[in-house]
Amino acid sequence: MRKVFPALLAVWGICTGALGAADGWRLISSQTGDLPRPNAGDQQTCLVPGDFDGDGRIDFVVGERTQAPSVVLFRNTDTGWQRVVVDDSHLRPEAGGVAFDVDRDGDLDLILGQDASGSEIWWWENPFPNFNSPWVRRPIKTTGGKKHHDQTVGDFDGDGHAELVSWNQGARCLLLFEIPESVHSSGDWPYRAIFRWTAGPEYEGFPSQPVDLDGDGHIDIVGGGLWFKYKNGEFVAHTIDDNMRFTQCAAGQLIPGGFAEVVFSPGDADGDAKWYEWDGEQWRVHALGAVRHGHTCEIGDLNLDGHLDIMIGEMGSPGAGEDARVIVWWGNGKGNFREEVIHRGQGIHEGRLADVDGDGDLDIIVKPYHHHAPFVGILINPTK
Repeated sequence: MRKVFPALLAVWGICTGALGAADGWRLISSQTGDLPRPNAGDQQTCLVPGDFDGDGRIDFVVGERTQAPSVVLFRNTDTGWQRVVVDDSHLRPEAGGVAFDVDRDGDLDLILGQDASGSEIWWWENPFPNFNSPWVRRPIKTTGGKKHHDQTVGDFDGDGHAELVSWNQGARCLLLFEIPESVHSSGDWPYRAIFRWTAGPEYEGFPSQPVDLDGDGHIDIVGGGLWFKYKNGEFVAHTIDDNMRFTQCAAGQLIPGGFAEVVFSPGDADGDAKWYEWDGEQWRVHALGAVRHGHTCEIGDLNLDGHLDIMIGEMGSPGAGEDARVIVWWGNGKGNFREEVIHRGQGIHEGRLADVDGDGDLDIIVKPYHHHAPFVGILINPTK
């Protein structure tokens, strides 16, 4: 059995609002004044990173569903962080979202789905290079089932064109949208359900970046305890673990060669985070450890040793409260991991790995859902 070795942890002195980080990791935030204050409400649902202004630096978008403005961009400029309102109306975006060049003009646009209050998915046209101009919101979906928790974009059917894929929990299905040629005037995008369920827990979650799971040269859809193989015009669902429907996930070559490995974390519940490897006949499961509402789940080489690591963050509220952790399982490329808590005291929800400070290593963008919200921050990686 593959091993997970807990690291020796320091004694943490924690009080309300206090933040503790492992040696070297440093949190900058809106609370410390290093970033602007985000949206005013306390239900920050979505976080979408990307270089929205084309300057080579990672920016990020935060969505919030209780107050206007509902969508705000944090621009990472050469003079510091700048807050830009993307949508000043009161929308109710759900967790998920993706950055993609929808209109094919060379800059990243934004896609978000509505929560259980409605049936809509939207995209916003990036006004680059003039950020004084409004971000125009246009429809992708305006009818049908409600709640759209998680989206991903990629050429999943191998036709040379990217598709949008979204869970639609209210309709109990997985939707695939073809991106129209005339996105500015097309209205709702054409879509079809590629998977349905009739009972049991909801499905949610995708890796933050699509992966070629089976190594055949084509990216695959992974999420909700499943992966989907495109064959003969259809997406065939294959079960990794049916108990991991309602989870966040990541995928990558934790062990080089063969199928990519998959990690599932209980995002909206307490339970064991697990990773899975394909042995040629079945998915072998390995426990990482117990997490409380681990709604951040990413894979990346955080210490630049050439081996992928696993990062999971706990939401805080609901969940562990002031004991909310950011945990890294340091990988050795052979399926063995050393567990370390690198931060404690601030909930993280939909957190993402990205080289925010441009020094060549992966930092962690921190956004809670409710814990100490409104709040945004960045855990700066000490590797470089």
